[in-house]
Amino acid sequence: MSTPRRPPVHKARSPAKAPAAAAAPPAAPAGTRERVLQAALALIGERGHANFSLVELAAETGLSRQTLYLLFGTRAGLLMALVDHLDANSSGPARLTSLRVQGTRQFETYVRAWFDYLPVVLPVARALAAAGATGDEDARAAWQSRLAKLHHGFTQMARALQAEGRLRPGWTVAQAADWTLALTHVDLWQHLVVEAGWKPADHVERVVATLRQTLLKD
Repeated sequence: MSTPRRPPVHKARSPAKAPAAAAAPPAAPAGTRERVLQAALALIGERGHANFSLVELAAETGLSRQTLYLLFGTRAGLLMALVDHLDANSSGPARLTSLRVQGTRQFETYVRAWFDYLPVVLPVARALAAAGATGDEDARAAWQSRLAKLHHGFTQMARALQAEGRLRPGWTVAQAADWTLALTHVDLWQHLVVEAGWKPADHVERVVATLRQTLLKD
């Protein structure tokens, strides 16, 4: 008589081990971001423009490209960080904010204050605009954001002019803000002052006079 066979024993399989998570890149040492921004500003000062890559900036600072991408993400991110850095370390933005609060009687002073600050941000602003025009969507968005911020300030000033009855008839607040932005735009400064050789003071006086004659009641 044959011995009955025992049913096969199936050993439970051990659960598969999950793949180890990739190690997060090490954080940049404290002060690295500031050092990179200062190096970028130095390059702009030497060259007169901001047409350099993150690779060039990495070589200039002795840092890896990975570190720069970790800090800023993209070249547009670096340029926006530069503008924010300039804003934070200049009296220009605070001066503009103060004048907006004071209202309409400061309209011309507000425009002059913007012109005082414009040369500080011009190289970075031009770099953002140029990158955006060549298909860099991040740069384009960053540049549009800066223009929107400036336009918002002019809108506030135009609205205050209208409220006090000093805005010339035929102008809406939106039109007045658009007109002011057009005449104070960095592109017009670049064309007339940088390329055509106008004296900055002459440019400012002509723009202020034009705004006074076209927007303000006599």
